[in-house]
Amino acid sequence: MTKEDVKKLKNKEVNVLGIIWIGAGSSWYQGTDQVECAFQCAKICKQDWGHLFKFKKRQDFPVNLYDISQSTGGWHAGGDGVVRGNKNNKALPKIKTLHIAV
Repeated sequence: MTKEDVKKLKNKEVNVLGIIWIGAGSSWYQGTDQVECAFQCAKICKQDWGHLFKFKKRQDFPVNLYDISQSTGGWHAGGDGVVRGNKNNKALPKIKTLHIAV
């Protein structure tokens, strides 16, 4: 990856959050494309939690997608499974749940 590629990624506005709640934690990924975001989130979940859980070779992961385009100041996920914007503390709109096998 070149320096120009890194700059493009840093300047890219993200508008989709993919999050998987697992055990007492979660794995997440944010990006611009819903399918790519869900796929990357599932890969990260398998990598992050593989030491605690035994996953199948083609494990199905339910990835919850949220619209973070209108979130000012970022986001946070609560223990109740709701993703909220940092400044206004309102629940962010859930787009859908995609099931991704990785």
